[in-house]
Amino acid sequence: MPLTMKLSPEAQTLFEQKFAGRPGYIRLAYDNEGCGCSLSGAIALWLIDAPVATDEAVESAGGLRFIVDKNDAVYFDRNLSITISGFDKTSVRLASDGQSYGSSIRIEDRRAGAEVGA
Repeated sequence: MPLTMKLSPEAQTLFEQKFAGRPGYIRLAYDNEGCGCSLSGAIALWLIDAPVATDEAVESAGGLRFIVDKNDAVYFDRNLSITISGFDKTSVRLASDGQSYGSSIRIEDRRAGAEVGA
């Protein structure tokens, strides 16, 4: 079964601002680069240009296209939600009915031509 994503209206607006009218996808990632092992990683949200062969679509309303690598999908519950972080208004909180994956997840633009750190 595919993952599903529900966004608060504020989170939807934040993602639209981050895309700045350019096309792309939102990768839901389990980033373990530099962490030493696959069980030690961090949840990340990356704006990317296009999916790769190992990506699966995440069902979402609102016109945003979420994807997840099929190997990373095992780290997430099936039904997910994103709201604006209570800490600052430029990061988000990712949660499911059973757990919180992070309360201050930054959205990193990894598309070609994106500003570093955007």
